[in-house]
Amino acid sequence: MPATLPPAEAAAPAQPASTGERKPLNRRDIVLSLGLYLLGVIAAFGWAYDLFAKLFDLVHNRCTAKKDFSVQCIVIRPPASALWGLLIGGGGMFLALVGAMVLASVAAMTGRRSWIWTAIALPLILVAGAAGHVLVATAIG
Repeated sequence: MPATLPPAEAAAPAQPASTGERKPLNRRDIVLSLGLYLLGVIAAFGWAYDLFAKLFDLVHNRCTAKKDFSVQCIVIRPPASALWGLLIGGGGMFLALVGAMVLASVAAMTGRRSWIWTAIALPLILVAGAAGHVLVATAIG
């Protein structure tokens, strides 16, 4: 037979069984988060395609053929703003996508709203891609 509790413990309110329990996953929240993340990936691929196309305009040599079948090339070094544009565009989009994926996953597993992190990442991707485009385009023109 179990021992009886002292009066102070018997009158105390019952504590929750486990404080480490997770909240259930909210499917609608996860689907919304996934949709926003896919929009971010599509936007990042669009800006990456644009930056990659401009990279070929940056890295070029002017070569002319002479009458004696020799080729004379002048190597043109791209300006520093082009490198900054590629770093800001590519790096910013990469950090926004990875950060959104990690933070949304953690938020979903802890029962919080996960779509907020992907919603924050989407404008960051657009701004980083646009800033990279502007910097690289000014270096070409």
